[in-house]
Amino acid sequence: MPVVNVRLGLLQRTFPDLSQDEIIAKVPYVGLDIELIDPDQDLIKLEFNPNRPDFASENGIIRALKGILGVEVGMPSITNIQHSQQCIFVDEKLKNIRPLIYGLTAKRKIPLSNTELTQLISIQEDLHNGLGRKRKKSSIGLHNYDALTFPLQYRATTIERKFVPLDSVEETSLGQILHESEIGKRYGNLLKKSDLVPILEDDHKRVVSFPPIINGSISKIDANTKNLFVEVTATNFKTAKEMLAILSYELVDMRFELFNVTVHSPFEGNVISPNLDPIIIEADVDKINNTLGLDLVPNKIIECLHKSRCNGIVTTKGTVKCIAPSYRIDLFDINDVIEEVAIGYGINNLIPDYPEVYFGGKKNNHSLVFDKIRETLVGLGFVEIINPNIISKKALEQTFIFEKELFDKLIWLGDSQNAEYEVLRTSLIPSTINTLSFNIHERYPQKFFEIGKIFRGEGNSIYEAWSLCGSIAHDSADYTEIKSNLESFMKYCFDKTISTPRVQTGYLLNGHSAKVMLDTDQIGLVGEIHPQVLSNHNMRTLVSLFEIDLSKIIELLSLTRQDVF
Repeated sequence: MPVVNVRLGLLQRTFPDLSQDEIIAKVPYVGLDIELIDPDQDLIKLEFNPNRPDFASENGIIRALKGILGVEVGMPSITNIQHSQQCIFVDEKLKNIRPLIYGLTAKRKIPLSNTELTQLISIQEDLHNGLGRKRKKSSIGLHNYDALTFPLQYRATTIERKFVPLDSVEETSLGQILHESEIGKRYGNLLKKSDLVPILEDDHKRVVSFPPIINGSISKIDANTKNLFVEVTATNFKTAKEMLAILSYELVDMRFELFNVTVHSPFEGNVISPNLDPIIIEADVDKINNTLGLDLVPNKIIECLHKSRCNGIVTTKGTVKCIAPSYRIDLFDINDVIEEVAIGYGINNLIPDYPEVYFGGKKNNHSLVFDKIRETLVGLGFVEIINPNIISKKALEQTFIFEKELFDKLIWLGDSQNAEYEVLRTSLIPSTINTLSFNIHERYPQKFFEIGKIFRGEGNSIYEAWSLCGSIAHDSADYTEIKSNLESFMKYCFDKTISTPRVQTGYLLNGHSAKVMLDTDQIGLVGEIHPQVLSNHNMRTLVSLFEIDLSKIIELLSLTRQDVF
């Protein structure tokens, strides 16, 4: 999950009537997790959900806190975007390359501070990695407006074109950047190996930007910059407009005046940018109350929406309309409105109660088996972890480094908003190693287990099964130790013995890995993790683990409730 640094001193200055503890106590109620409080460094580290990219800066967080603390309520609006004569002309040759561009200019009398510059670059990178899908859907260029001469031309050119890239003093061809520089190798594939590539140049034919790779040096921003030009290039117009909306509110919070830019596009016509139209969702009052267990009248619901920095109006009897600012890209339907009402009402004010009618039930067979597994593994000294079923392709690639055939069976999310959550996991092992890699500062030995679902594409169908992964991490974790723990687990939990014939697999160390056999059926693998996999995950210690197919075990053993008890 992404993390943002917020200055404790700024929080105190923004809310002078509250103590620091009172302010911090409210932070979780806007959907933020506190990762670290460091008074010596004057900061609090806050973890935010990727679906709230407006929380990627301290300004966005303070904007939300002002609402629930009653300092500023209602939708923050930007109504004074001034008209300018500045234009961008788009080349029709970019149609199948990267056809979209939007922009704005922002001006003020004082230059950027180092803190503001850091915040802008930080939010830019968070937007690139999350909403922009690592610049694939859209990417941002921040420029010194005073260094440019308008109008700008967004056009296609060959890779022989030369310019001075950011943080360089020598002219370099676009081809050299793509094939020789680290950033070019990382993002060059986004240009689809076209014969032509996009550039943004000013009226003096100077290259301002080579999107989505790198900016030109002529428009570099620094602590002396007073006026900004912001451009967003994209393959997806929705994402690009959302990015620009988030940046617009950020710049207004920094006390910039905004000026629009006209984009003359052969694909969209003449577009005035930025577009900050609000998000409007109608919600049924009864559904809001039934979901939250409340009895709020429409005006009270609107009051709650105001504290969530949204507006609200009563449309018809029993219906309210939520009007949210354009940066609230996480709002889609009535369920999101209900959440905003709950936040505005105060999560801490919701009183849990029991249903009037109790519908008795029993745990299903799988749950009973899993409970017994947990009891056994905890008794063996393991700690349970829980990871999402959705992970990144990168995590799979870092783990299954020599198992390329596994990638033919991946099941992708249709439109993920976060590169950390792209595919359904085919194994619990990448998630387990990832957890261990984040846990390197804790005491060893570490013994984890996870019970979770795995998924694989099989033709037109999806294979889905329950899996169990157990891991041991310390300086001398080896095959013998993990095998001994696995044998003890199978004996205590299922009263079964296993055999472990050797096997060679890419992510386990050759000679220190084996199949897990239950009679004549393979139910999993056990062994030491390959050193290259550990290196890929920045692991500093050895890891041994096993993964077994619980669905297959339950089927083979024909476990019933009586067997479990």
